[in-house]
Amino acid sequence: MVKKVSKKDIKSIKNVRTGGQTALKGYSYQYLYTIYLILSEFREEVVFQLEGIEDIDMIEHNMRDSNGETLTTHIQLKYSKNQQDASFLKNVLKNFLEVYLIDGDRNFKLIYDFQLSRGNLSKLFNNKLDETANNYWKNIIQKIEDENSEWNWVNFDYDKFISKLSFEKKDRDELENSIEKLLISNFDITTDNISLYANSIKILCLNKMVSRGDITKRDIESNILEVQDDINRGSFNPAFNWIKKVDFVPKVSDEDDLGYYEGKKPTYQDIANQLPIRRESLLEEFKKSIIQNRVTIIKASSGQGKTTLALQVIYELYEEYTPYQLYLCNDRKDLINIVSYFETRVKLGEKPLILIDNLDAQLSDWNMLLQLFQEQIKYHYKFVVTTREEDWYAYKGDLTNLKSINIINIKLDEKDAKNIFDVLKENGMLHASVRDWKKPYRDIEKRKLLIEYIYLLTHGEMLSERINTQLAFLANSPNGKIKNDILRKVCFADICGAKILISNLLENIKDQTSQDPSELLKSLESEYFTV
Repeated sequence: MVKKVSKKDIKSIKNVRTGGQTALKGYSYQYLYTIYLILSEFREEVVFQLEGIEDIDMIEHNMRDSNGETLTTHIQLKYSKNQQDASFLKNVLKNFLEVYLIDGDRNFKLIYDFQLSRGNLSKLFNNKLDETANNYWKNIIQKIEDENSEWNWVNFDYDKFISKLSFEKKDRDELENSIEKLLISNFDITTDNISLYANSIKILCLNKMVSRGDITKRDIESNILEVQDDINRGSFNPAFNWIKKVDFVPKVSDEDDLGYYEGKKPTYQDIANQLPIRRESLLEEFKKSIIQNRVTIIKASSGQGKTTLALQVIYELYEEYTPYQLYLCNDRKDLINIVSYFETRVKLGEKPLILIDNLDAQLSDWNMLLQLFQEQIKYHYKFVVTTREEDWYAYKGDLTNLKSINIINIKLDEKDAKNIFDVLKENGMLHASVRDWKKPYRDIEKRKLLIEYIYLLTHGEMLSERINTQLAFLANSPNGKIKNDILRKVCFADICGAKILISNLLENIKDQTSQDPSELLKSLESEYFTV
């Protein structure tokens, strides 16, 4: 006989009276799994009865048993911090058997969160029953039969009953993470209020348990709408306005769209249609950088094909990463909204690959944004940033605060120049005066500018020559001096990353000409060759 030892103090008594806490952990586990299951089987045809015959009775109206009746699965949940052996399962099987002997078409499932001891329990749970294990469980069922002989055991089939059982381990922490993902995917909840939605469903489940009521898809949807009303119909994340998911949908057309070769900026469709000329060595370098680093900077002067190269390599990584483009990042109080948006994407299992194209005043806080990503998201995202040389010095910020960053400077080399010539020739885009690639390349070799090279191949003259010709033409046209003055101001402002208000331009020129100033500005729109 074990002699009881008297507790010496209040703390000792408190340490052994853990029954209530253990029970609450079990209930908490039951709530979490119930929410997870409801959101996983989020269909009109499925109804959940809580605290019915078992913890959860899942009724699938679109599924029928052998008698044509609605298919029902009875689910029992077990949570324990201790390892369990075969002895604990007898009462579970007893509950299942009582129902099975009345309706043999029903299914039974045990969801658990504990460690299994090796032996007969593990063999049953893992569907690896051998002769020894089968004999053990047959013996357990015989004991249940002996204790409940009044049940209808006629025609009981052990193998058929065992086939109706299933077991699944669901970790409590895993459930919490899964619930977040399901809420996001089912309801597109992308705010920091996800916990409010989860807790509201938990309360809904508690009320249904008390009343032994049903939960349907409509109940959950109504509950979500009520929460949205409580938080002013959900917190709208303004970052939606600044972020675009890149969709590489090929353009279907009977005619080839060669607009790209006219110097136009490539579209996502151009990339998907494999239209832009590939610069293989650079693309391979960019791909390697993206894989190995958190941030890849593509830096070059204007007209080097930075955007094209960035989109091409992002397209090549399309299966592994989900591409986005960020259009606005210049207000520090809004950076957290951008981080919150992508934090939600990561929780959904995405690996965002985010393009920031051409740094300017609209994207001036990109450096601070990336620092917040490092602190709050930490993994499963990549950035590709393109920038002109001038803008890099204006907006790069303190790079010492950024981890895993790689900067790549691009130039047009001879191999790419020859390849571009060959592709343009094949598409009939060369100017009649251009016979080979070497002379045009030598003309631009000092600065190695792609845009100058393309224009020289397709128009037979340097882009700078074309612009000078246009400016000379403007100077000799009516109000030419005023027009050139406007262009100088606009170009200088663009170099500085600044904007000029139309009202200021109009005010500046209204006393210099008898022509309507607004009409004069409109004429520049069609006269001036914009790059």
